[in-house]
Amino acid sequence: MARTFGKTSADVRNRVRDRHAEPGADPIAPWLLRQKILIPDPVDGFVERFPLASRCDLTRWRVTAINAPGGFGKTTLLAEACRALRERDIAVAWLTVDDDDGPDTLAAYLSVALADAGVALRDSSVTTQDLESSDYRINLLLRSIELLDAPCVLAVDDVHRLSADSMTVVNRLLQHAPPNLHLALAFRGPARGLDWATPILQGNGVSITAEELRFEKPDIARFFESQLTRAELTELADTSHGWPIALCIQRNIRVHQASDELAQEIALNWIETRLWRGLSRDDQEFVLDIGLFEWIDPELVDAALGVGSARRIRSMAALSGLVRSVGDKDDTLALHPLIRQYCAAKRFREDPDRYRSIHGVIADTLARHGHVIAAMRHATEAGNPRQVGEILIGEGGFRLWLRHGLARLRQANELLTDSVLAEFPRLVLVRCMELTMRGELEESMSSYLDLGARTDGFTRDRRGREDPELAVDHLCFRAVLASRGCKPTDSRDSWTLRTDVLRLANNANAEPLLRGAAQYAAARMANATANFEDALDYLRRARAEMVGRSWYLAMYVDFELGSIAMAQGRVADARNAYASARRAAKADIFEDAGPSVLADVLSTELSLEQNRSVPLARRSHKMHKIPMLANSGAWLDVYVAAAETAIDSVLSEDGPDAALNVLNGIVEVVEATGLETLLRCLVALRVALLVAAERGSEAERCWATAGFPRNPGEIVDLGTQTWREMEAIACAGVRLLTAEARFDDARRLVAALLATSREYSLRRTEVRGLALAIVLEHRAGDPAAARRHVIDCLRAYAETGYARSLVAERDVLLDLLKSPEFDQVGGALAKRADSLARALDNEPRKRSGEAAVFTPRELEILHRLEKSRDKEIANALGLSEDGVRYHNKKIFAKLRVRSRSEATRRARSMGILPATD
Repeated sequence: MARTFGKTSADVRNRVRDRHAEPGADPIAPWLLRQKILIPDPVDGFVERFPLASRCDLTRWRVTAINAPGGFGKTTLLAEACRALRERDIAVAWLTVDDDDGPDTLAAYLSVALADAGVALRDSSVTTQDLESSDYRINLLLRSIELLDAPCVLAVDDVHRLSADSMTVVNRLLQHAPPNLHLALAFRGPARGLDWATPILQGNGVSITAEELRFEKPDIARFFESQLTRAELTELADTSHGWPIALCIQRNIRVHQASDELAQEIALNWIETRLWRGLSRDDQEFVLDIGLFEWIDPELVDAALGVGSARRIRSMAALSGLVRSVGDKDDTLALHPLIRQYCAAKRFREDPDRYRSIHGVIADTLARHGHVIAAMRHATEAGNPRQVGEILIGEGGFRLWLRHGLARLRQANELLTDSVLAEFPRLVLVRCMELTMRGELEESMSSYLDLGARTDGFTRDRRGREDPELAVDHLCFRAVLASRGCKPTDSRDSWTLRTDVLRLANNANAEPLLRGAAQYAAARMANATANFEDALDYLRRARAEMVGRSWYLAMYVDFELGSIAMAQGRVADARNAYASARRAAKADIFEDAGPSVLADVLSTELSLEQNRSVPLARRSHKMHKIPMLANSGAWLDVYVAAAETAIDSVLSEDGPDAALNVLNGIVEVVEATGLETLLRCLVALRVALLVAAERGSEAERCWATAGFPRNPGEIVDLGTQTWREMEAIACAGVRLLTAEARFDDARRLVAALLATSREYSLRRTEVRGLALAIVLEHRAGDPAAARRHVIDCLRAYAETGYARSLVAERDVLLDLLKSPEFDQVGGALAKRADSLARALDNEPRKRSGEAAVFTPRELEILHRLEKSRDKEIANALGLSEDGVRYHNKKIFAKLRVRSRSEATRRARSMGILPATD
């Protein structure tokens, strides 16, 4: 008899209970657990995932198989699907099975579950004896479902727990189910003996796996009710691998403010009671060993635990979905972090000797395969400091950074305990390098000098035996200190270092990587003093040595090539070299972001030299943060480029006083780090800014305090300083002499600067010198001399495109370029003049002051700017000094100028102030 469906689920269940007295209806016997036939309650925080819910449409398929390990939400998904069907008045039966459910018990539970859904036995002649037979009961149930003449869903959870005999009962349902019966089965792994694949292969079913049950980022965000930042969401997605139970634990920590200890206890308890019971004792022991590996590389695991171990982990159904591929190789796996934590804690607690021995074996195996940092971590877990040191020494100790970079050296340093350093003095230089990179130079030098005293000048090990490897490491560290700008180039240490580096660079018997590193160091020294031909020769040799040995140093060769090309005005070559270095840096950005920072700084400097637009984030004064640059592996060129970029940005927006504030902050940090060469460059920049702020007496005191020379020949001497120092000090000197109207002294210094720039092919420095020479002659009232410098400047601009220093003096240059005298030039020179004039006119800071409107207060201040200081103006007008500075900033912005003298001149040219006699 057909059954109609129009009542609520409660009505159906009430009617079913009324039928229990009917012939063929099963009374609920005392030994039956009613909880097993109830659909589980909804879980807190359930996230509706519509694509997954569509896949789990139980009435669409004859068989729906949900196959995933524990904690993937199989039961939750199945229960939600069943509740949705009951709301549509579709008959849904639920049964959760157990290990001790034999065939007869299982058949009895199926009867009760279906009866609870409204499907009762339909044979009035059935006897109690008949019902004790599972076969008869199943046949009767199938017949009753068929007579129902309406869809009926039977959901069976934890099917994998059934014995082989009981599994035959489920197979009968699968094989002989009437068309209106829809079976939904949730289980872990293959569920031995269950024939669930046949209907799927026949197109009558669907299989939902762990990969489909994983939470993606949008699902995680909704599960946490969008309370996660982007960084938190990314981290949670990475650490949880989308495993729902792991997300639930994290949600408890966040929402319910559970402690980390409690969360860990919950995770361990869940693994013990729900996951671990699916493994045999032998498999448990094996997984405990596997859990000590950071990743499961077949070759690595087989070498450490025996051949076939990697295949064995793949074959363990209970861990299916909890072992994922990592890296580029599909055969390299990793256990879920929660499982690894459980294994480590359990193994250490129950068998600490095996815990240490397994870690020791893993460490040796990893070291042989070149995984140095991971090997050191495992040796640390093994409690073997000697093994830790031997692994790092085996990879070259301090020279690890030559192959793999500063990030790996930093990771190695974190694993060096006092006991390791006592056993291996060579490794103290690793600690010194890390301290130096962090800007903690005082502590670094203390450890460095102590090491020298203990090792007889870096020549002997702790037992007093000669240690040539320590001597080589010491040379590498000295080269690092020199390149960072710690020592003047004319110091005794610098000359000795240069001799030692060149000896190694030209040693045909040296290890190729070390020889290449020495050649790179020699190139950097030559670049610093503008010996570019020597530098390029050493870089070519170094690149050949790096092939197949160090992608990291090869990247730095590109940085150096770009730096030289920038100084020489070979813009295309510089841009290509920086682009090559940036590509190499991005390939390793997740491990070490430092080189990408350096690439940003150097490429930004190049773009600004050509007056190209640069994103504001890259021009930000944050680029000059010394600790960040130090951690990135910066050297003098990078520090100076970043500082100049930052200062220029502030100067153009807020004027010289604001730029001085930023610079003073930089100087304060550098003074504490002992970077002597860098400090000289920054002090020169301070002199230039004081001149721009019309604080000439302060600029003069700053020059004298720094001990800068007065003789032009000494100022531009590249035998005693780097070209960056020379350029900064010479340009500051010209500005100071011009502001003091000491024009003849300024001319002598400009002449020396231009001669040196041309002798050493320093095209950038030449353009900066020419721009200063033009302003000098303009201020000195010699327009003919200024025009001669403009002609030289046009040639340099045409060849390099460098306009940064020209834009800074745009008003003077435009006046000269648009003067009648320049109308008479022709040919290529006229085209260059026209091109430069258009470039200056197209600057965002256009000459639009004529349209500016000044308030009465601004006009009062403007009339006093030339002869009165801010304090005097404030007293005269009843303002604070800060108030005067605020109005000054607005006046400068409206006039498109940077200084008081420029404001006065511009206001006179516009007729705002009366012209002088």
